[in-house]
Amino acid sequence: MCGLVGGVWRRSGPLAPGVVAAALGALAHRGPDAEAQHHEPGVFLGHRRLSIIDLDPRSTQPMHAGALSIVFNGEIYNYRDLRDDLVKRGVTFRTESDTEVLLASFALDGLECLPRLEGMFSFAIWDRDRRMLTLARDRYGEKPMVYYADADRLLFASEIPPIEILAGHGLEVDRSTLPWLFRFSYLPAPASPYRGMRQLRPAHWLQLDLDRWETREGCYYQLPAAMAPQRHSGEASFGEAKAELRRRLTASVEQRLAASDVPIATFLSGGLDSSIISAIAAQSSSGGIAAYSVGFPEDPAFDESPFARSLAARYPQIEHHVIDVTEDRLAGFIDRTLALLGEPYADASLIPTAFLCAQVEEKVILGGDGADELFGGYGAYSAMLMSARIPGWLKTLAQLVPIHGNPTAIDNGLLRAAAFFRMHLRPTSASEYLSWRSYATPEQIEQLGFSRAEASALPEQLVNFDLRTLRDILTTDISFNLSADMLKKVDLASMQYGLEVRLPFLDSHLVQFALDLPQEFLISGRSRKHILREAFCDLLPGDVLGRGKKGFLLPIRKWMKSGRMRDELLELARQQSVLNTKAIDEFADEHRSGRADRSQLLWSCYVLLKWNRRKLQSRT
Repeated sequence: MCGLVGGVWRRSGPLAPGVVAAALGALAHRGPDAEAQHHEPGVFLGHRRLSIIDLDPRSTQPMHAGALSIVFNGEIYNYRDLRDDLVKRGVTFRTESDTEVLLASFALDGLECLPRLEGMFSFAIWDRDRRMLTLARDRYGEKPMVYYADADRLLFASEIPPIEILAGHGLEVDRSTLPWLFRFSYLPAPASPYRGMRQLRPAHWLQLDLDRWETREGCYYQLPAAMAPQRHSGEASFGEAKAELRRRLTASVEQRLAASDVPIATFLSGGLDSSIISAIAAQSSSGGIAAYSVGFPEDPAFDESPFARSLAARYPQIEHHVIDVTEDRLAGFIDRTLALLGEPYADASLIPTAFLCAQVEEKVILGGDGADELFGGYGAYSAMLMSARIPGWLKTLAQLVPIHGNPTAIDNGLLRAAAFFRMHLRPTSASEYLSWRSYATPEQIEQLGFSRAEASALPEQLVNFDLRTLRDILTTDISFNLSADMLKKVDLASMQYGLEVRLPFLDSHLVQFALDLPQEFLISGRSRKHILREAFCDLLPGDVLGRGKKGFLLPIRKWMKSGRMRDELLELARQQSVLNTKAIDEFADEHRSGRADRSQLLWSCYVLLKWNRRKLQSRT
């Protein structure tokens, strides 16, 4: 796991040593163990290394093989199998690293090697003979790749700050992308906050022919097409599917444990997914394994640590660490975390995730992300399936029922669920999905100072899309929300502290298996992730097994009503011209009064204004 940076230029002199040092320094948190660089006329490759596989200094990057040079971020979990195949084809190796295996695979097979890689990665390969730069990214978007191109240069990096340095701070904010921050809490790929800059999309590659100055882009993987409907023989089929799920997930955990030459820990939130991963890891590890949890002693509604303790108590192999979080303890940490972001990113769960990552002593940790998207874990999925069964005339009639202004304030769980159901009820499944995934309406975004066209625009993934089945919903979430939000959060939070997070649920064979399961295996009555619960019920305590979905959140709903965060937001609003100050004041008043829950919208304003202020300060 590492950080990479580089670029190619049509016309340029050598880069100033101070610029190179600053660009690499901006990635020091991603790779604290080693630094190296490679220069040719018009070409620069830089790398910061977090040593996990093959600690030998010979595995330091950039790594070279003939005319090829590579900088690589991530892990190839099946590199040993790939290496064996390459040896049979006559390749000799001088290291035990997955980097050398990747480079040798590309040397022999070019882009055709990409579908064979099981892992999380982004990389850049420079071919000196062909004068060709290749960028590529993993299937689901676990590892980032950002690039900036103009008439004379193409710059790339794991994060935006090194590109800002190489570009000389001459980047122009692309205001047309910012409304998506308020709508979704993130900027979905390929969008970025700057003109001329793009995020490489998951499962995509980009090649630049330096002599012709032509680029081409392609996709090497798509979520597997649905299999033809099959007959299922009741309990026998469900039992077989449970056994196969257990086999595949256990193998995925074991593969991620094996591909490391340093100790590995786990995240243990107390929820179903991380508890399953921690239980499998505890049983599979030869010695003990550390597990890390967060507690909110001042906010019991957010505190899941009792459930985490319950799971840890069941496995003597687990060395359990619970990190308590309070508003005072987080005050300075929030600023430090946001200051390291090169882009505005407003999923508030980034903060407790980063806080937990800061406490981890190991270099590698396993997490449970991806399970909800594979096995139907979000309440929105059940709501959309219920909505799809309502006749059109009844849905039209139901939309005449007034919308509750603040469903989160309803104490009764059933009434609260009903209020959210009505709030997101729409004529079509596509518009319903968009409503469930949105935190602000176009009208609210327009109030903040954006044009109607900017506020209403949709990312390309959500234009003319169709959702007919649960599988359609899951694949949309995997390709859109999972990569742009959940996986970005994991990468940003962990790599700020030189920590690699591995996600066993995102093994490509497991993904294909899960998406081919019948809908009733995933959602059965009120039970979501039904088959996942049943497949691992013997490994989990009853209190964990019976829990519903709970997000890993900050109590920003409370903090935005009163206290230092609300006060700081209102002060920031008075010192800027990016957003409409009057609108922020009105949203803040609505939230404090309880008329509406504007916590996420206010947090997005807070994040954007913090990012904008840091950007301005860096240029003075």
